[in-house]
Amino acid sequence: MSWRNDPAVARAGAAEAGGDWMTAYRHYDEALARWPRQLPLQLACGIAATRAGESAAARALLEPALRESPGQAHGWAALGQACARLGDPVAARAALARAVALDPRSPALRLNLANVLRTLGETAAARAELERALQLAPDYAPAHYNLANLLRDNNAPEAAKAHYLAALDAAPDHLESRYNLGCLLRQHGEMTEALATFEAVLARAPGHADAWHNLGGCRRALGDWEGARAAYRQALALSDTPLPRYALGTLDLLHGRWREGWIGYEARWAACGVTPPTVPLPRWHGEAVAATARLLVFSEQGYGDLLQFARFVPQLQARFATVTLACPPAMARLMAASLDGVTVCDHLPDPATFTHCVPIMSLAATLQVDEAMLRTFPVPYLRTPEGGAPAVRGTGLNIGLCWTGNPGQADNIQRTVPLGLLRNLAHLPGITWHNLQQGKAEQARAAGFTLHDASAHWRDFADTAAYLDGLDLVISACTSIAHLAGALGRPVWLVSRFDADWRWLLAREDSPWYPSLRLFRQPRPGDWPAAVAALEGALRQRLGAPI
Repeated sequence: MSWRNDPAVARAGAAEAGGDWMTAYRHYDEALARWPRQLPLQLACGIAATRAGESAAARALLEPALRESPGQAHGWAALGQACARLGDPVAARAALARAVALDPRSPALRLNLANVLRTLGETAAARAELERALQLAPDYAPAHYNLANLLRDNNAPEAAKAHYLAALDAAPDHLESRYNLGCLLRQHGEMTEALATFEAVLARAPGHADAWHNLGGCRRALGDWEGARAAYRQALALSDTPLPRYALGTLDLLHGRWREGWIGYEARWAACGVTPPTVPLPRWHGEAVAATARLLVFSEQGYGDLLQFARFVPQLQARFATVTLACPPAMARLMAASLDGVTVCDHLPDPATFTHCVPIMSLAATLQVDEAMLRTFPVPYLRTPEGGAPAVRGTGLNIGLCWTGNPGQADNIQRTVPLGLLRNLAHLPGITWHNLQQGKAEQARAAGFTLHDASAHWRDFADTAAYLDGLDLVISACTSIAHLAGALGRPVWLVSRFDADWRWLLAREDSPWYPSLRLFRQPRPGDWPAAVAALEGALRQRLGAPI
């Protein structure tokens, strides 16, 4: 009897036809035990193992078979997929490249090769393979989708959007393209279009928890607070994960629901995909401790968060024998000069010298901070160390300008105030403008706004603080400079997007966090011109100039 007539092979073929690859693999394996030297059977078994997810078995079958019979494109393709799943992208690339060489007109093979190349960081080569796949099959939705993802990750949002739309033209039910398009639109501030896109996703897949979460974010950005809350709750009901819990917490804080907000805010680490420092100490939750207890407070997230919450650290000395703050080196000198009695380290010290620890942003929940309690903490609570160089004052009002934040932050594009609008302020009489955006004065100059720039001489936030002390006013986007000015008690005008960060609350021009801060919000989502016009009017009023 020939192996082709083996009943197990027939059963395997029937399972293949029905898409049951695990059963097919098992029957092929059964036949192979009786016909061990049949390369076609070994290849069929290896391909079935790949499609069944048995990657190690597939590799063990396919590699020797392909050494004996190297002209099998489908065998190399299966080997490439198996190697990729086993975490060996180099071997996967070699196998898929052989498959493409044997079958160069297959868009699916080029797509698989592109995905492996992308894993290896070979972005240009991956893009070339995807573009070739689309030359071969212009309506191939998976290639459009993968090329869109690659372009999105390489900061080409318009090109990415075009390919997501092309994928949807070719396959309207391609849910991943629709969802990722919504994420792209949201990331770049196109909230109304993003909202409609997520609604379309949910019309097709009402159980898509991530789409509900993003829908909540869009509603929030557009001022539909209760709609946002409902969407976050639906996301949480479908998948009890940190992201919607954190989003609900910040929404509560935005509305002044402090107690509930701080509880939700504790999900921030997991929600933001950040691993907290490994500190093998008991976490302090506000309980009474022994008179000899020693507390380690460690900073987290951005500089602005540390500046905002540093006010709570000195008062902890009433509960602990010693309090130590671990913070980034750029903050250490300023904190050491400001937090009397607190030991400041620019690194995580040996935990053996402490009894308890707490992340600094958890102090609000631990201390049960609300607006009434916040008023009991004096401001200013930071001061400039001796020897700092203040701003070199020009004529008239000396105003510092900071228009953007950390470009690595996901929502930085939404909080960045366009320089093209701010440059209109340069024509106001009686003002000397100072750059507070370290290393970016040339960017302002290129936009037509020349600023006095001494930022190259700032070594750390202590030097920046000394500079702010010499200014009459700070104008800032929602970033660390605003917090620094507020913590120093310096006059600061914050220009904010419509859906302000949680710490600025709703419908207020003042801030319980910083008495010297005045808020200029977009009156409508995305309306920077109106916010900057209000700012200009306030400046003219201060200068006594015609409005």
